[in-house]
Amino acid sequence: MIKNLGSAEQIRNEILRRLQENADLGDTCRDCDIPLPQRVDADANGGCNWTIDAFPAVPQACLATVQAVTAEMMREYDLR
Repeated sequence: MIKNLGSAEQIRNEILRRLQENADLGDTCRDCDIPLPQRVDADANGGCNWTIDAFPAVPQACLATVQAVTAEMMREYDLR
């Protein structure tokens, strides 16, 4: 699968866009702030060259959704 390339800011902004457009989420989850992705070894990270290890500003009720959207993005994007 060919992945899209994006800067850390572009990847974070796309994750946030997907969260904000999710009709099933409440306002609290739509307004979450997440850190920038960090570059990692793709071979040690399931083929993705970036990760976000922790989401300290995300409310516990929103964490599973934020992690799911991030996992989806990891399948679609590589860090430029």
